[in-house]
Amino acid sequence: MNRSLGQILISENMLSPEQVDEVVDYKTTHRCHFGDACIQLGYLNEEDVLIALGIQLYIPMVDLKHINTSDEALEIIKKDQAKEMKIMPLFVLGDTLTVATSDPMNIGLIDRLKRMSRKEIQTVLASEKMIQDAHANNYATGSAFMGGLSEKAIAGEEQDSEENIKIAENIMIEAVKTGSSDIHIEPGEEKLRIRFRKDGILDEVLALPPNKAAGLVSRFKIQAGIDIAESRKPQDGRFQQEVMTGKPVDVRVSTYPTPYGEKVVMRVLDQSKGITNLNKLGFRRKTLKIWEEVYHSGNGIVLVTGPTGSGKSTSLYATLSKVNSISENIMTIEDPIEYQLEGIVQGQVNEKAGMTFSAALRSMLRQDPDIIMVGEMRDNETIELAVRAALTGHLVFSTLHTNDAASSYTRLIDMGTDPFLLTTTIRGILAQRLIRRLCEKCKIKHKATEVELDTIGMAGFKGNLFQPSETGCDNCTNGYSGRAGLYELLVPTEEINEIVKVGGSALDINKLAKEQGMETLFDAAHNFVKKGSTSIEEISRVL
Repeated sequence: MNRSLGQILISENMLSPEQVDEVVDYKTTHRCHFGDACIQLGYLNEEDVLIALGIQLYIPMVDLKHINTSDEALEIIKKDQAKEMKIMPLFVLGDTLTVATSDPMNIGLIDRLKRMSRKEIQTVLASEKMIQDAHANNYATGSAFMGGLSEKAIAGEEQDSEENIKIAENIMIEAVKTGSSDIHIEPGEEKLRIRFRKDGILDEVLALPPNKAAGLVSRFKIQAGIDIAESRKPQDGRFQQEVMTGKPVDVRVSTYPTPYGEKVVMRVLDQSKGITNLNKLGFRRKTLKIWEEVYHSGNGIVLVTGPTGSGKSTSLYATLSKVNSISENIMTIEDPIEYQLEGIVQGQVNEKAGMTFSAALRSMLRQDPDIIMVGEMRDNETIELAVRAALTGHLVFSTLHTNDAASSYTRLIDMGTDPFLLTTTIRGILAQRLIRRLCEKCKIKHKATEVELDTIGMAGFKGNLFQPSETGCDNCTNGYSGRAGLYELLVPTEEINEIVKVGGSALDINKLAKEQGMETLFDAAHNFVKKGSTSIEEISRVL
């Protein structure tokens, strides 16, 4: 007869009978597993609980650092799936896949693994921390990054500048190949972690020994023209590099000091991709038609708002390419210039040289411009100059960091702008977010529950929706492929301007704009979900 976990812990002298009684009471009150209760009460650590669980279930506990995983197992369960399920695939023997888990009694997990792998599942025990380390050590050190390097270099036993160059080149190649927007190089006590951001999601792609950090960071700092002797304060730089296509990739580099060395984040700007056409960004037809009327206003201020990484620059570039013509003098001040636009005079912020947004904008007004793009409304002086330019017949495009369109008014007023001047000059405000699109080749139908529908404001919807497949496919990442924009376009009316003048709140402005027909970010999201273009979980993540 199987003994309970409590009996085993008593027999192994890991807990006293009184402690077991206390754990049972805690487990009942807090509705958690017996093992979790032991940990939360401070009687045992995770490893102690797993040892007892192994005795109870006759499942061996393993040290993953000393197990060689097979390529076949890693191919069956992809890294993202393994991370989500908190398991580590180890090897395949016949029709059986062996996986490490810290939760062997999770029947749903075992059934899911059976469906995904089409094999019988054998479990061994390992702690969550050990499983996370195994993900980094087994999935990350693939030939895509480490090709051409000696085993000693990979293990960190050699410190060779040529090896650092090779690793740096491989990181850049893989980032461009996978369409990643950012590279994060993060020194730590136990490892140097490399993460890529693709479609807005950060994922660890490589782990190196910690002694590789200084050489690799120095390599990128040299490329970016950053002082390698200075490691105590943040620095910025940039460089160009030909990667794969033979066309240069622009890379913006930022460093930040940490206790284990400098963290480096690099924004990858692949010029070969060109500017995305406005029609392909995800606008609904009605919204795009109104947006076209806004950017053809002739004068005034046109704003694009949203948090960092929401695609504001992409929308502005796509819009500028639409108004670009031989008869217009278009000038920009950006931080940084992300894409070169033929026929447009582009300037870049250089604060050390006095080239700020406000200083550049002041100079622009003496250059006979028709259309001006200011990368960001960052301070009151820049806003005042933009307003002055709009009042004197110029069309000014710019961005703000706000959560929705209506909040732009209150943000600008809080920064010291006269409400009357805003109502005189603002022609339209476009708020936006980026969502991942479901892969059209492997997405699966999903009958959503009322709770799921309610989380995104679609309670009562009766149709079928879609969700990402559990395994993904060769054409996607975790069931998603590419991104699209969600847009909320506020075009001020006389009634909205009156609310602004009397100091109305963003909620008041938003409520009236919706009553007058403005489609909100949630409206746009619902449309994507109903069309099967994205999932409920993605909308919940973004909004």
